[in-house]
Amino acid sequence: MKTKNRLTREQSREQTRQRLLDATRILFAAQGYAATSVEQIALEAGYTRGAFYSNFQDKADIFLTLLRREHERIMGELQAVLDEPAPEGVQGPPSPDLLESRLLARYARMHQDTQLLALMLEARLHAARDEAFAPHFRRFREDLLQAVGDYARTFAQRAGLTLSMSPEDLAFGFMALCDGCALHRLAGSPPGDEDIERILWAFMKRMAFEP
Repeated sequence: MKTKNRLTREQSREQTRQRLLDATRILFAAQGYAATSVEQIALEAGYTRGAFYSNFQDKADIFLTLLRREHERIMGELQAVLDEPAPEGVQGPPSPDLLESRLLARYARMHQDTQLLALMLEARLHAARDEAFAPHFRRFREDLLQAVGDYARTFAQRAGLTLSMSPEDLAFGFMALCDGCALHRLAGSPPGDEDIERILWAFMKRMAFEP
């Protein structure tokens, strides 16, 4: 019988951290920061309160860590648009039209992760109410905007495009538009999913890809 490889101490600690972060994502999105206790996070993840404090200082610490993890995931998905090869049988790198289509499709689907949208809204509300948390969240948003702006610049170079405005302004506009659509979706207000995707697609195409 084949035995399972035992996790190293570092691997076990990382697994614990990720499970605690996953639990935090679920609970903060569902019931909010203030209504969630450290004990609930630990219980949801299958650990003790002590395990939480062995990995994070407090709720604010795990919230900021979770936001950073989401940032890395989002940027990784955007980078995959650039890294994905051309379709089988097509020589060379993907064409600019294909890159554009892939990015537009990815952007138009961003509103579908309602848990992430609720999490980001909760972070904004907590930053508005907690003076100690606010500068950390502001720094997170600045880093995210910078990363999206850098990506826009890289994408334009790869696709041979001339952007309609600065990458930084595009990043702010696209994120604000996606945030606005997310608020409608979380509240169950119209437009519906198909219309939101159509609107996001049309706005991004007009602002980024058309002269």
